Amino acid sequence: EPSLVARPAISFQECKDRCFTRLDHLGIKVVDIEEEEFCYIPMGGPLPAKDQRIIGFGGAAAMVHPSTGYHLCRAMMAAGAVAKTIRIELDKEKDEVNLDVAAAAAYNAIWAPSNIRQRNFAVFGGEFLMKQNVEGLRGFFDGFFRLPMEMWAGFLAGWPGLPNNDQHETWNARIWFGLTFVSKLPLQVAADMLLSIITYSLTGGEDLIQSVTPLLGEPESYEHVERPKNMGDVAAKAEARKMIQESRVTEHLPVAFGSSSKKRSRKDDTGVMDDVVEVESTEEVPLKSFQ
Repeated sequence: EPSLVARPAISFQECKDRCFTRLDHLGIKVVDIEEEEFCYIPMGGPLPAKDQRIIGFGGAAAMVHPSTGYHLCRAMMAAGAVAKTIRIELDKEKDEVNLDVAAAAAYNAIWAPSNIRQRNFAVFGGEFLMKQNVEGLRGFFDGFFRLPMEMWAGFLAGWPGLPNNDQHETWNARIWFGLTFVSKLPLQVAADMLLSIITYSLTGGEDLIQSVTPLLGEPESYEHVERPKNMGDVAAKAEARKMIQESRVTEHLPVAFGSSSKKRSRKDDTGVMDDVVEVESTEEVPLKSFQ
């Protein structure tokens, strides 16, 4: 029992209840359950953070199609380019290998600016689907599959190198797809989509406009850019260093390794009881400590 796309996700229990309700409505009697499959597919969401050395791939790199949930063919298509990029960076001379550069190059092989623009177009599709009721979804898919097969198949693939992706990999191809698609939709769904495009563009930032027009340039690349090293709180470090340098030094640690201790109670000058630990040690540790 699938849930096409939802935020928040529909619970597994609700999907199960819907499944049995549907089977009962169709007059199908369940006599035995051999296996249950629980599947959760993250769709959309943010792209991987830049300037990190951990290289995500597949779902960990947000490669799932934001509108369809398709993933495997996209990961298989991208794997070779990513592996080749990493190999090139690690095969350099030892003193030339820069792991920051290698990680950035791997992410750029997955999410080149042109691919990010194409993904942003599909993200809008997923957002539009989430707001549709049953009639809206029926109208959406009725219009979608009225498109030429090359157009709808290219959208479902949505990754460089996959069949018919040429129908979507440039901004003018995407705007032509969008206009053609709207013309195939029922009037009510088409009006809702046009309104959603305007609202999304005004409230969701530049992504959709950047995806279907030459305006606003390219998204920021994953290519490595040398940035100043993160020094942390320099003032706090300087203060701590100064305090350490000015502190008194004792020749021996108060408690030596391998020592034993016992606890007794005593009264201080105010008459308050406190615990005192007496240390018994057979050796001194020739280390210095700061007080």
